[in-house]
Amino acid sequence: MSTQKKWLIGISSFFLVIFLILIALPFMIDFNKFKPQIQNAVEQRLNAKVNFSSARLTIFSGLGVNLQNVTLDNTDENFFNTQLLRVKDVKFKIDLLPLLQGKIIGEIAIKNPEITVVKNGNKTNLSNLIKRNSNNSSSDLSAYAAENTSSEINSNLSSLSKRVVVKTLSIHNATFVFSSASGAYDREIAKVKDLNVLVSNIGLDRDTKIEIFSDIDINSQEYSVKGPISLKIIANTEMSSNEWKSTIFSGLLSLDKLDINFRDAFVKNGKTSFNLNFGGIAKPQNIMIEDFKFLLHTLNGRATISLDNFQKLNSDIKIFLNSSDLSDMGIVFPQHKKMLLNASVDMITKVFGSLSQPNQLNLNIDLSSKLADSDLTLALATDSIKPLNGLLRVQSKNLKLGDIVKPFLVKTPPLPTKKIEEKEKKPVAISSVDSEEFSLSENEKRLLADSDFSTEINIGNLSYDDLIFNNFSFMARIKHYSLAISKLNMNAFSGSLSSILKSDLGASPINFSGNIALNKVRIEEIAHFVKADLVKSPLDGITDINMLFNGTGTTRPNLSKTLNAKGSFFFYNGFLNTKSLLALAGEQFNNFISNTSFGALKVDSSTLKKLSLSEDETSKKNLNNVKGDFEVKDGKLLVRNSIDGDDGLLKLNGDVGLDETLRGTAIFTASKKTKEKLLQQSKYAKYFLDESGNFVLNMTLGGTVLNPEVFLDTALLQARFTKNGTKELSTKIKEEINKNPKIQKLQENAKKFLEMNGINLNKLGL
Repeated sequence: MSTQKKWLIGISSFFLVIFLILIALPFMIDFNKFKPQIQNAVEQRLNAKVNFSSARLTIFSGLGVNLQNVTLDNTDENFFNTQLLRVKDVKFKIDLLPLLQGKIIGEIAIKNPEITVVKNGNKTNLSNLIKRNSNNSSSDLSAYAAENTSSEINSNLSSLSKRVVVKTLSIHNATFVFSSASGAYDREIAKVKDLNVLVSNIGLDRDTKIEIFSDIDINSQEYSVKGPISLKIIANTEMSSNEWKSTIFSGLLSLDKLDINFRDAFVKNGKTSFNLNFGGIAKPQNIMIEDFKFLLHTLNGRATISLDNFQKLNSDIKIFLNSSDLSDMGIVFPQHKKMLLNASVDMITKVFGSLSQPNQLNLNIDLSSKLADSDLTLALATDSIKPLNGLLRVQSKNLKLGDIVKPFLVKTPPLPTKKIEEKEKKPVAISSVDSEEFSLSENEKRLLADSDFSTEINIGNLSYDDLIFNNFSFMARIKHYSLAISKLNMNAFSGSLSSILKSDLGASPINFSGNIALNKVRIEEIAHFVKADLVKSPLDGITDINMLFNGTGTTRPNLSKTLNAKGSFFFYNGFLNTKSLLALAGEQFNNFISNTSFGALKVDSSTLKKLSLSEDETSKKNLNNVKGDFEVKDGKLLVRNSIDGDDGLLKLNGDVGLDETLRGTAIFTASKKTKEKLLQQSKYAKYFLDESGNFVLNMTLGGTVLNPEVFLDTALLQARFTKNGTKELSTKIKEEINKNPKIQKLQENAKKFLEMNGINLNKLGL
């Protein structure tokens, strides 16, 4: 055998042995036996316990280790029995040739991880993941040993960091779940699915690239978001000696290809630019972002961010948003297209102070904006966020508030109208229109505790739909839980309004007191403002109203029990737009005359039925120069008025509830003119007069303000008719007896006969 063949056989045998070893190596080395050591190492450093179903060595797909079904369970007492991480497959690969040269260059691939971030109070399972160094272990070391050990570790880390490079760290189809453990059960707050992360060229003194991307597909009745999003970051980390010195970074958050539609008010398609650019430097004690840019179509914004001392998070943040022409933004805000023509905006926001200590955090916002038919100047300055201390000023010459905000509000379709018969109409039950009682949440109470915040608003012309308020002026102050509105003035309802109010927002339900003055307002405009679906106002006209009020709560059930007020009114002119109580009483009286039998009295029905008391239901009761006082007690308007008109005097003793129900009584006394008219109609009219010779109707009130009902006391009328008719008949009989001597003689004899037999004539009425 030649030497060449021997060499060839030897080399082939060597590679064959190596190949066989490589095939057998994964079966010879059982990485699962290192599981206890791995778990122990993790538990020593983290408040977590690691577990995996299997670990095996890989050769031909790359030298490395493959872990299956990896879990990381929280062991911190605040997050016990919660899971931080669950991964189906984790692969570690290392390049063989660099490894032979003492360098570690490899890849890490993670598939389908699910990371759960749990919040409990001010802590999260991520912030509590790393264990603190125990005091005992450090005290056992001498200063010399500790110094040398630290130096040795840092030296090894420095040497190792220069020899370790991770070519790629890839995370596929990740799911992030954010939940709260503050209650009895964990509550999911948010969830992000199908997130992919690719980090390449990880190492020191090199540009590390981070790419995070995902596809979003969210569709609801109010909004839809669909398309890809991506975040790209380039970071270069520099070490000094054995410590981290700085990381220079730049990034781009791209939402350019997203399709977004929010209530057809904010519409962005995949061709409209929407992104954030940022760049800066991070150091052990601070982070600075000098180059932060925002772009939405043609609207540009920029910011500078500086954070010092990561424990206190001392901040200095400035945000600038400026555009002299917003006309092109009509593509993004289609319902505001006309409003944005030649519009402009200029806003500067400043945040400075400690983000971790809200009592030392200041926020200033200066906003100036001009739209086609509106303008707004806003200035917010705070000395503290929590408690809330500061001042808000708003000024505007003309502000069409409805046109600005309504496109973003929830659109409620009109309820289908149901035609009902007149007899089915009932007042709305209080419970059917109940809403949740206003009260401060615990977070809001903490925010307002020891607060001192003032608001000043002055707007020349303020409009919302059909409502127009001129010379609107508002001043209020919240101190601790007390709200004081010291000024609320405006020209509204074709007149003017002024009011002050005080309220204790800390009470549950809240209580309030104040006064309101309305001068020469149109009462029908107020009625439609209070009840938008009102078809017809019960009153029309120009009036003055002055009122002091107090109450507890904000919902109808509470106000119907606690609202109290006293005031006065004066109608310059006006009319009652509801059915007249007199007209309704006339209908009842006419029905009584037509359908009632008067017993033994012989009555000419045709003559009796000539009686008629009526009023045109469509007529409008004149309220010119009508004045009076009113009172609301325990949620009910006390109607104690006397209305003296041409027809007569109407005395009311009723109550009107917040649900518009009408209850009580009324007494109508006909005027001399009306009484004479009745007496002319029928000779029987005099039988309905009372002992004073007045025509009086007693009635019970029901129904609602818009649809009142009257129930006449017909029993009293019938008794009065019978009594007066019998009395007149008896008088006529006596007159006939007095005219006839023979009958008088018979009467005298009859009396004597009865007396002789012991009968008391007084008891017989003789």
